[in-house]
Amino acid sequence: MKRRIKMNQNKRTNKAFVCLSMLIITGLCRVNAQVSVSGGLKVEANIHQFWLYDLDVVSKMKVAPNLGCFVEIELNDKFAIQPEAVFFFRNSGINQNDDFQQWGMTVPIYLVRREYIDSGTWYYGVGVCAGFGFNARLKNAKTALYKKNEGRAAMNRWDYGITAMLGYEYGNGIQINVGLLLGLNDQLDAGKNDATVINKVISVGMGYHF
Repeated sequence: MKRRIKMNQNKRTNKAFVCLSMLIITGLCRVNAQVSVSGGLKVEANIHQFWLYDLDVVSKMKVAPNLGCFVEIELNDKFAIQPEAVFFFRNSGINQNDDFQQWGMTVPIYLVRREYIDSGTWYYGVGVCAGFGFNARLKNAKTALYKKNEGRAAMNRWDYGITAMLGYEYGNGIQINVGLLLGLNDQLDAGKNDATVINKVISVGMGYHF
């Protein structure tokens, strides 16, 4: 029964991923040669935790850094497409005596709406993302989670998912923002037929829009 419920949840979230992807592609198709393009940098703290299904393990949130850049492609005065490249270090507690640690990169693409006020701009967006892990380990057990054994590794390097963000940009270009990333791809490799591990990441940070 749990497996059937989980499969239904995965179907719904995958449909959301496809719908958001099509919405962003439609927006990109409207971009013309005269559109305004700008960019910026961002530094964030990420709070990572796994959603665990059919696995007798406890995952606890811990804080680690993100560093990234973004490009804003204006569609009109209200809407923009914003692709980003974010390098991350993630750290989360596993049970009572170990830490999951991962280094990698995510590439989110947002459809952003902006609301202008006298002192700055509110912005919020939804999007899709792809991620790749360079390295992952259990810190205390010294277990390399991407190292293959008999053709399979403990964990999967690739992820994709849906994202959302909310932020405020001051008139001088400084930004503050919060974000949420929900993975859709099972992070287990060798044991994926018996359990499911899904990424959940909350981020809080600052940026500068050139």
